Amino acid sequence: MKVLVIRAEYGKVVESDIVEGDLYEVTKEEVKRVIDEWEPRKSDFVVARDVREIEIRLPIDPALYDALRDAGIPLSRGKDKASAMLPVILVSFDSTIITEDEYQENKVLLIAPYINDDLRAELEAEAAEITSPKKGAEGIIEA
Repeated sequence: MKVLVIRAEYGKVVESDIVEGDLYEVTKEEVKRVIDEWEPRKSDFVVARDVREIEIRLPIDPALYDALRDAGIPLSRGKDKASAMLPVILVSFDSTIITEDEYQENKVLLIAPYINDDLRAELEAEAAEITSPKKGAEGIIEA
């Protein structure tokens, strides 16, 4: 299977690679690779699994169908589109506490099955957004 590994730091994608292997084995190897960068006194180290629903217009391109099948991702078909549940793993290894309930992620990995370049671009944008500096509320004037 092809696995997409995206690394983002401070609002920018600094690596985006496609590797061969099992999604979860690749994740374990990537965790080992970044663990030495983790500063336990300053940041949490989090590995979180998520599932994203992706919609695909019918008819499905044969290469896309093969990529989904190879990744073990089943499709459900509707009238004019299909949907699939894509596993996505977030590895956060450098974050800053903003408030008791809010963190600023500085460095993350997003790991998912590689499906196509369109989905790759979406996940790269998401990784950059996750690590972008948070802006304060607009319209608030401090006295």
